[in-house]
Amino acid sequence: MTPREFLGRYLRSPWGLATLCAAPAALAAGLALGLGLLGSGAAALGILALGLGFGLFTDPGRKAAFAELEREAAGRAASRAASVREARSRLAALRLPEGEAARARDLLVLEAGRLDESFAASGACDPEAAQAVSEGLELLGAFLRERDEASTERRFALPDAHPFPRAEERTAAALREKAALVAARRAASVGELPPADAVAIDEELP
Repeated sequence: MTPREFLGRYLRSPWGLATLCAAPAALAAGLALGLGLLGSGAAALGILALGLGFGLFTDPGRKAAFAELEREAAGRAASRAASVREARSRLAALRLPEGEAARARDLLVLEAGRLDESFAASGACDPEAAQAVSEGLELLGAFLRERDEASTERRFALPDAHPFPRAEERTAAALREKAALVAARRAASVGELPPADAVAIDEELP
């Protein structure tokens, strides 16, 4: 975290907000007491300097800035988790014919559900995993558009405007890759060992 980022987060913390409120209040109070603009401004700047010094050079001030950093990270994780839940719900609701694409979709829905469960337990939601779920939804959307176009072209004997050879096979393979990525990133974000590693470690223990 750079000094500028630290200062920004400190000013968004309760201590920083109190400083930002106290400085103009001191300016207004000084003017009301007849200290003049120069004296009132000096008082306001003094309070601002004290507040910034508190943030930069004391443990409570530094902790306030880092607490704000943690709050921002938690907010981003919650936003990602919400996007995962929405994408998972839309994936599950898609009407697909029986086949490879439907089975791969179901696998991605399963892994997205596990990702959401891990967020509820740990507060961690890996950005790459969340993105993979959304990308899976986009892949299926493209696959379904291709099916609709192909159906229309067959019905009216039209040439294939957008060739998509092996559409279901390729879509299913891409969805399985997304599901594997979600599983791997979820496990890494919560420190979960792969089953083979967990068993190997247990075997090596006396």
